[in-house]
Parts: sequence; structure tokens; C-alpha cells
Amino acid sequence: MLIPIDEARRLIDSSKIVEAKSVETEPFNGVGMILAQDVYAMKDLPERDVSAMDGFAFRYSDISTSRRLKIVSKLYPNSAQVPKLSAGEACYVTTGAPLPEGADVVARVESCRVEGEFVTVGGDLKPWKDVRKRGEDVRTGDLLLAKGTILTPYHLSLLEQQRIRRVKVFQVGFCIFANGDEIVPWGEEREGVPDSITPVFVHLLKRFGTVHYAGVASDNLESVERHLTECVRSHDFVISVGGSSMGDKDYVKKAVASMGNLIFEGVSTNVIKRAGFGVIEGKPVLILPGQIVSAVTSFHEHGLHVLTKMTGVELREFHEVELGCDLFVDHRMDSIYLVKEVSGKAFPLRWGVGLYSELGRASGFTLLKRGTLYREGERIIVQRFL
Repeated sequence: MLIPIDEARRLIDSSKIVEAKSVETEPFNGVGMILAQDVYAMKDLPERDVSAMDGFAFRYSDISTSRRLKIVSKLYPNSAQVPKLSAGEACYVTTGAPLPEGADVVARVESCRVEGEFVTVGGDLKPWKDVRKRGEDVRTGDLLLAKGTILTPYHLSLLEQQRIRRVKVFQVGFCIFANGDEIVPWGEEREGVPDSITPVFVHLLKRFGTVHYAGVASDNLESVERHLTECVRSHDFVISVGGSSMGDKDYVKKAVASMGNLIFEGVSTNVIKRAGFGVIEGKPVLILPGQIVSAVTSFHEHGLHVLTKMTGVELREFHEVELGCDLFVDHRMDSIYLVKEVSGKAFPLRWGVGLYSELGRASGFTLLKRGTLYREGERIIVQRFL
């Protein structure tokens, strides 16, 4: 039985499933994964007032009568001893060097003239010009990275500056398999239909944890149950691709219902209507259709919802954008449309469940009401693809 999509969402929210596991790892090895806890600053950055330029540091008030100052020392980024300036004194500093005590401005070296032990400072000067003040970038205790953030290479320098050597990331164990006597397992070369859908998810899921490819189940109940048993035994989240419809050889939903609880078998929404969801021994089982557009959009609708529940982090990305052209939804059901976003507008792509080429062009998808004429410029909600 097909149920309204809002009812399917409610059922996922109320389902009893395992929480996502997490592990500690070095930040370098965690790039591309999702943080499982907030990361806070351990120290100020910079840790002290430092020069932002090569030049001369001094007290701004000293140049109210004369810009000629006595050079008394030199400081570099590795200088440990920081002198205290007296009236009329300046210190040569390089970029990143600590400011001498009392200094509150730096005159750039190219604006200064040195004559023996003295320097005449030039340029447009004001207090704290070309000084990076302590904690200007980060203060001790600041939230650096929130739980749910995808760790990127750009975060590594910040974590290294903070001497943060370990972070906690989500580690959901996925097991995925395809269905059908005609399907050739991914990586094998022989006659048949290549398993072209599960490789998409193997890569999409890596940010959430580990992925085990369990091959292809044959078109019989015993084989499907064997694959489900293997996946449930050693993994946290099971994904089946294909065998989700109502045909004589579609066994996945029957197997899930006999081994656990089939929460829903489909929704009354075109493109994703045959995607189902169940639970076996507390492990979520996502049943995806065997057509590429249906599989990917069903995963983003149901699969990311399940992962959001498991992790406690909103993993779906929704945006309100303008529709780029008129569109009449000439279907008996509410329908999913792939869209491509260009300059803040969403343009619907060709409609169909198996259009591989269109999926490669799409930014995401939108859900539109049956029998409705949507006008160009009307605001719609787009869920973007991972």
C-alpha cells in the first residue's frame, strides 16, 4: 500500500533504530567525514598581539610631536623575549613577530626611512594599524566546528594551529546489495546488466562511515534473506537496490516483513513511490528502486532522513529558489522533478526514472503537486544532492 509522503516521514521519525556510532581519528584521516561532536578552541589565535607586516612597531602617541624614533631592538616570529618600549623608541618587526610591550601600531617598512639607529616612520597611521590583536581570529572556548560539519582540508590548518590532534567522526557501517538474476556484480565483466547504481552509493556513503558491498541477490526469497541476514549481522544500516516493486520476482519487501518490520512499502509520489523502509533487529533497511533517478532521489528523501535521525544532525539541505520556467504537473500523483539551479533559479529537467544523463546535470530535486500549474518566478523548495 502506498502512503502519503508526510506519513512516511512521520513513521521514520517514530521508528526505533540504532544510534549512529562514532570513532576518534586524526583530523588528516577524517577529511571528508562528518564530525560527531562540537570542536572548541583550546587557545587564542593569535596567542598574542603580532605584527601583520614587516615594519617598525611603536607607541602611536609617540609620533604626536615627531616621527623620528630610536630603533632599540628587533623581533621575529620565534622571539621569546619581548622588550618594553620607552618613549620615542621603535622596534623592527617581521610579519608574525610579537609586538614589544607598549606598542600599538606598525609602520610598514616601505613607508619608513632608516638612518643609523633612527627611523622616520611614514604612511597613514592610526592605533592598531597592521597589528593582529590577540584572539582576533579565535578566542579560547569559541566553537570552531559544529557537530555535523563535513571536515574539509581547509579545516586542517585551524585544527593544527589549535594543536587538536583527535576529532570524533560518525562511523555508520553500511551494507549495500543489488537484486536481480540479470544484474552483474560491480567489478565483474560478463554478459548481463551491470550493477550501475550501487557504486553511486558506495561513494556517497563514505562520508558517514564504512561501506560494504555485498554483491547481488538472486531472484528468490532465500537469496534475499541471506543477504539481509549477512548485512544485519555485521552492519548498522542496510540498503537494498532493486526488487522493490510488485512483480513476481520482487522479494525484498517480503523478506524484510518476514525478518523484521516493514514500516512502509511505498509512497504516493511519482519517481520514489516504490521505495520502502523497514527495520530488522533495530537496524534500518532502506529499499531502493532499481532505476537510477528513483534510487538517488529516494535515498535523499528517505535515506538521509534516517541518517538524520541516527546522528541527531540535519543532513538534508533544502533551499527556496525561483522556478525558472512555467511547469504543469500533468500526473495523477504528486511528482518528483530533477532540477538544475542556474543563477538562483531552478530549471526542471526531463522527467523519468531511468535518465542517467539527466541525473548528472541535476543540482537536486523538488516535489510538486499533481494537476498544478507552477509559474516562472514562483518560489519552490529544492533539496540539493550530496
